[in-house]
Amino acid sequence: MTGSTVVTRVEGLARSCLEENGLARRDTLLVVGSSGGPDSQALLYSLVSLQDDLGLRLHVAHLNHNFRGEEAEEDARFVASQAERLSLPSTIEKIDSIAYQREQGISSFEAAAREVRYGFLARVAREKGATAVALGHTADDRAETVLMHILRGTGLHGLRGMEPLSIWHHPRRRDVQATLLRPLLEATRADTEAYCRERDIPFHTDTSNASLRFARNRIRWRLIPALRGYNPRVQQALLRLAHIASQEASYLEQEVERAWSRAARATAPAIALDAAFLASLHPHLQSLLLRRAYVEAAGSPSSLEEAHIRSMMRMLQSPPGKTLHLPQGVQALTGYGELLVGGGEVARCPLPPLEGEHPLNVPGETRLPGWFVHAELLEGAPAELPDGRLEACFDLESVGTKPAVRTRKRGDRFQPLGMTAARKLHDLFVDEKVPRHWRDRVPLVVSEQGIAWVVGYRIAHWARVRKETRSVLRIAFRPEGQAG
Repeated sequence: MTGSTVVTRVEGLARSCLEENGLARRDTLLVVGSSGGPDSQALLYSLVSLQDDLGLRLHVAHLNHNFRGEEAEEDARFVASQAERLSLPSTIEKIDSIAYQREQGISSFEAAAREVRYGFLARVAREKGATAVALGHTADDRAETVLMHILRGTGLHGLRGMEPLSIWHHPRRRDVQATLLRPLLEATRADTEAYCRERDIPFHTDTSNASLRFARNRIRWRLIPALRGYNPRVQQALLRLAHIASQEASYLEQEVERAWSRAARATAPAIALDAAFLASLHPHLQSLLLRRAYVEAAGSPSSLEEAHIRSMMRMLQSPPGKTLHLPQGVQALTGYGELLVGGGEVARCPLPPLEGEHPLNVPGETRLPGWFVHAELLEGAPAELPDGRLEACFDLESVGTKPAVRTRKRGDRFQPLGMTAARKLHDLFVDEKVPRHWRDRVPLVVSEQGIAWVVGYRIAHWARVRKETRSVLRIAFRPEGQAG
């Protein structure tokens, strides 16, 4: 590629990225993250070349991680001098990333340094009122990131690697995030170096980029060269994989958005998910919706692992009151037909108070405080009996046509399905691990014979549908606010 061609290509990629993401306008202020290396220098100078035409405003930001001694100090002075040369404002700071890693208990220095760096850039962007933070990542960086994710074990989202526009969420602070723009993501590292040479742009070389202490460097200098022995164009193959994954993930995100409007509703302090609707979906779509619920509650996907999502999926079939503790102080809790995902107060009782005894309309609809109850009569048993959580079938002759709903009373006894004798209702609550503060609100369907149904848990053995049952009473509870 000739000199004039590489200049046209790099600056053209920067322009296209800005235009495609709606940032090629005069109210755009970009914080340009600069290390002083060839990638960030090519980014900075390509954006400067577009400044007058597009009306961009630029602010240079550089962070010294206090890791490389005098070399890092020289980088900071170099970036400051470059900003001054270009008549651009700048923010140059030093933060001890090693101390931060130790304070936060982060196992990887790379992860700690990244967190510190992005947190710094997010703060500068917020303070300056910037639209986005521009970063000098290239196609090489994207290929390396995809490979890193593969080695760790990743899904479709991880296979995308870096993207031209993304949102970074601070893993420890819900109020900190940044819009990240990568204008040169389709350029190669060779392109940025050639661009700097052609335009006579100075740059610094970070000697730590050659250190095999860091996982990314080992991938860059050892693994990718080794893989070229199997496929000389392995980088292009990884980029194709990222592009395909990005397209497929984008389609799935549309499907998640469509399903989210049906599956989720906000209920302080939690996101309430319709468990039956989720359970009816493909497992992958279930996992994406659960991931989104976690992100809504936590503010970021940080620390959420596939094992957490699988545990949440299993909870969709669990009775009310089951609790799962997730990272970042988030909890998942099974409610009545719902999975609640939220902060520390999510475990408070989701059941409405239910005072007195309320007769049910049979057949018909009955509205109770916090509940809708539908009752219907069937001739003979249905082909498949409901699970007894929020919908149950009973032998009409045993239960009668005048059932009622109330909550527990002192001395209540109950004969669970499959048992020959009645036992204390309290013992059932203990066995089912019903939270103590829920027990006075659990609805009970009662008749003259006693408790026919502990709603959400078990029906009574004596009220079950038998082979000889001629008429069946089907009762369904629906929490108020859930879709019918």
